Amino acid sequence: MLPEQNDLNLAMQVGFEEEIGPTKTYRMHVNSERIYGDIDDIEALKQMIYKNLNTEYGVHVIYPTFGMPLQDLFGQPKNYAYVELTRRIEDCLIKDDRVEAVTDFKYLRDKSPRDELSISFMVHSIYGDLEISNTWKFDYDNI
Repeated sequence: MLPEQNDLNLAMQVGFEEEIGPTKTYRMHVNSERIYGDIDDIEALKQMIYKNLNTEYGVHVIYPTFGMPLQDLFGQPKNYAYVELTRRIEDCLIKDDRVEAVTDFKYLRDKSPRDELSISFMVHSIYGDLEISNTWKFDYDNI
């Protein structure tokens, strides 16, 4: 049975509320390379950001549309890699419903020796603002 026109008009007047489902997931303990326990909300978002920033896009069968492309940045000048990474980070993270904006990118020169590139940025989410920093190692000696 199709809804009547009056029902549709009322729904349009009242509006729709978009509800974000539960975000409960398993906790990754990166340093010990273990997965145990669970997390939700802002901690799950932080873990999603970490996984996206450190997963090569399209390489892993289990994550066909997850992560960001990084391999083509090997051997590129740092200033080019920085500009590309800022664009790719924003494109990658904004896909998540919990992320509202990605702003304030900063190149961390003191944490970026010869073969590394460190960037910090702000993630504005439904849980509040998160300051994120990450370092990518582009091993220029082994290209």
